Amino acid sequence: MRSYSSLKILVVGTGTFYHHNLENMLTKIGFPAPEHADDGPSGWEAVKRLMPDIVVAQWDMPEMNGLALLKVIRSDPFHGETPVILCTNEITKSDVIKAGESGVNAILVEPLSIEVLEQKINLILEFDMTPSTKQARAYLEKGDRYMRAGLFDLALKEYERVLTILESAEVYYNIGYIKTARGEYDEALVAFRKATQINQLFAKAYQAMAEVYIKLGDKAMAEKYLNMAGEIFLEREMHEKAESVFNEIIALNPETTNVYNSLGILYRRQNRHADAVKVYQKAVKIDPEDENIHFNMGRAYLEMGQHELARQCFKKALELNPRFDTAQAMLKALESID
Repeated sequence: MRSYSSLKILVVGTGTFYHHNLENMLTKIGFPAPEHADDGPSGWEAVKRLMPDIVVAQWDMPEMNGLALLKVIRSDPFHGETPVILCTNEITKSDVIKAGESGVNAILVEPLSIEVLEQKINLILEFDMTPSTKQARAYLEKGDRYMRAGLFDLALKEYERVLTILESAEVYYNIGYIKTARGEYDEALVAFRKATQINQLFAKAYQAMAEVYIKLGDKAMAEKYLNMAGEIFLEREMHEKAESVFNEIIALNPETTNVYNSLGILYRRQNRHADAVKVYQKAVKIDPEDENIHFNMGRAYLEMGQHELARQCFKKALELNPRFDTAQAMLKALESID
């Protein structure tokens, strides 16, 4: 019988199945008790913290679903090879294709049997990491322990050892974090830039660069990198982090209209239509000639069922840009509804 006792499993998902039934199956197979995360964002944080051997994630989750979590993992240069299993109670051919293109290792359809779960895991374990990658992970884990203990010199030595084996965005980010804590801002920026060169979607690194520029008194550069971080969080449907970043931009520069627009999009995705209208109204006061803001406010009003206010916004957008075909189409759609 294969030994699983040294392997770490991370289970990501909500509900009884993911916190009890799946754990029972894994322990019956022979795994240690798995670690848990309740949703996609906390699952990603757990991947970086725990460095699991396998991630078993629920497909259908709020804010960031299993497929989105898979894409985040695959986009990271250090954790990108982590095996990921997605679980779902129903799946289409299109879903299978999307997951396959995103690099899923296995898809399990509920109700799940222990036999199928063990079979899928065994297939995944046939492809172990290379010895050098394992060594790099050991250096990283040691460096992380030193960093958490505040032993920055020792942590930097371990991170440098990792970089002799492979280029890691996460390692450069950690180096940047240490340099920032020491007040070595130029070196911190170099490290964060290297992290974003390796992984152009590393939102946390852009956010960290912004924090350094704030310390340096350069609000324009801080706003630039915060906006990049916020848009990445928004694209990945990490809504709480996106909202936090966008509000930080507003605190830096309340006259930035595009961030109000981004916040409005975020609120509409969360069905917070009244909040979306409020930020669009703020944006209109700053730039009343932006047809896109009027159009998006109209969309929010439409989703609230306030058709007359929506109509006024779409008409204003067309007044500002007579070639705004989408606004014209929305007006026609409203006429058919009314």
